[in-house]
Amino acid sequence: MRIHQEVDRPHPFPAKDLQVGNGSAPASLAKHWTVLDGVRGLAILLVMSYHFTMGMSGQSLYSRLLFKLTTVGWCGVNLFFVLSGFLITGILYDTRSASHRFRNFYMRRALRIFPLYYGTLLVLFGLLPWMNRWTDGFKGIEHAWPWLWTYSTNLLILLQGKWFPLSHFWSLAVEEHFYLVWPLVVFTLDRKSSVRVCLALIAIAFVVRIGLVRQGLVLSAYTLTLSRMDGLALGALLALVIRGERGLDAIVPLARKGATLSGTALILLALWRVGLRFHDSMVQTLGYLLLDLFFASLIVLLVATTQVTPLTRFFNLGFLRSLGRYSYGIYVYNSIFILVSDGLSLPARVAAWTDSVAIERVVYVALATGSTLSMAWLSWHLLEKHFLKLKVYFESRPIVSVK
Repeated sequence: MRIHQEVDRPHPFPAKDLQVGNGSAPASLAKHWTVLDGVRGLAILLVMSYHFTMGMSGQSLYSRLLFKLTTVGWCGVNLFFVLSGFLITGILYDTRSASHRFRNFYMRRALRIFPLYYGTLLVLFGLLPWMNRWTDGFKGIEHAWPWLWTYSTNLLILLQGKWFPLSHFWSLAVEEHFYLVWPLVVFTLDRKSSVRVCLALIAIAFVVRIGLVRQGLVLSAYTLTLSRMDGLALGALLALVIRGERGLDAIVPLARKGATLSGTALILLALWRVGLRFHDSMVQTLGYLLLDLFFASLIVLLVATTQVTPLTRFFNLGFLRSLGRYSYGIYVYNSIFILVSDGLSLPARVAAWTDSVAIERVVYVALATGSTLSMAWLSWHLLEKHFLKLKVYFESRPIVSVK
């Protein structure tokens, strides 16, 4: 029996810092790669461009091309996953011999993620009775609360086969599941065994997606933890490989070839399928993996580059790095703005006020972007950064070695 799931829009996610460093770490690994803040910024920019232009189209060739480009913004979630796997695995591996390593890792993750996540849920839960009087954007969220509190949003998507308010938290669920399990792998296995686990997870995720797509479960192929583990595992694989005998420089030639081949394959796939829609069967099976390979290759090339190049200059732009800093809040709040504005029929009201579809779209995107960035900025300065200061009580002394 084929169970078809409703397809409307995907929703994405955030990763955080790598700060490896004491005197024993190799110079190439014992630093915070600021260029990766720009990578995170690009990822959230892709997500915002997708969400805020969803359903829009244009009459002119320029506008049609612009909206066509923004439809691939969902791939920002793939970039987030690969980046997160890379950074988190590096942190775990470099502290694998530290005392209290499990406690320190879980507490530092909790301080980064839980305040904003549960703070947002608490505020919405408290305001919902009042909000429901003037907007229906959160209609149907009542049955989702148990799943939201327990990081199980993607399981509810599997059961219902459709999106619901705050279902964009599915990627946070995937990330949290990774945080819970992955320390057990890296802390208990040696590097080579962990590499084998990464390769197995990449293969398993690919096979699981094929099975889900064949059953018509396209949303689950996009959101289930096991079906999306290849991006995280590929990032983890990179972190483990560069800590091997041959180091980072040895895989740079492979990364160059990987970026070229996967990039070319993605272009050909987009031409064949007339775009890269997240729910397209070939994109879900082959395309996701190609995207992960391309992003993994990009990360290698960026962290291995010691000279200033156009690529590193782009990812070191202050604008992108600032977006990277606030990416978690931006991700959480951008879809909430959409829920509120759609519930208030804001796009239609703006269109009636301006009497111009083009102006309406510009105003809507400007309002969405400004509101989301403002909320993320306030969230960072009033809430998040104060909890991050508590990380000092859960520091591990990283020891980077070659094994």
